[in-house]
Amino acid sequence: MLFLCLGASAQDTLRIMSYNIRNCRGIDGVCDIRRTADIIKKSRADIIALQEVDSATRRSGGIFIADTLATLCNMRACFSAAIEYDGGKYGVAILSKEPPAATRSIALPGHEEPRTLLLAEFERLRFACTHLSLNADDRLASLAIIDSTAKACAQPFIVAGDLNDHPQSPFIKIMLTNWLLLSPADHPTFPADRPTATIDYIATLHDKAQSIRVSDTRVLDEPAASDHRPILTTIIVE
Repeated sequence: MLFLCLGASAQDTLRIMSYNIRNCRGIDGVCDIRRTADIIKKSRADIIALQEVDSATRRSGGIFIADTLATLCNMRACFSAAIEYDGGKYGVAILSKEPPAATRSIALPGHEEPRTLLLAEFERLRFACTHLSLNADDRLASLAIIDSTAKACAQPFIVAGDLNDHPQSPFIKIMLTNWLLLSPADHPTFPADRPTATIDYIATLHDKAQSIRVSDTRVLDEPAASDHRPILTTIIVE
């Protein structure tokens, strides 16, 4: 039974992916939406956090990338714009097998460009996607907003995305005082062809983590479709 449609089952399994898709432009410089969709379908993920997503920009040929991926993968899409870009918008998206009951966008700081947190509300889960700033002060300010948002929710809260910092950084160490990583911290995700840095994460708030157990977590061996590798975590919710 899919967790997002949770009924009376004592435990349910959810496959979560986070992927900075670089607007479906690979290491080879080729923009190939179907290649990205094939990776998503192969993962069998139930819910996916996507970063660096174009919406009707000139460089994407006017295509709504999130909607197109959702159609190709037989999923639902929601999108949150961080900035106006190239005749359209640019931001993050969530794909899910089941439609969320509600979504909302929360502005996050960014000196180089504004950032955003996209929150999708399901019956027993809150799932958020973000792509944090390159600026350390902005990341800390964003963390305070994410913490506050998560603590206001009664349901288990999971955040996924490109956090632009490594596991030993002061920022991630501060984050882990309130959050538990569900993704591997010891497997690099960037750059995709020869990864040396872990900057992509899936995490849950400590206060609501008691019902969540990780059954598998990995960085997928996808060296070409983006400049990041996707991460995939399977959790059991009891």
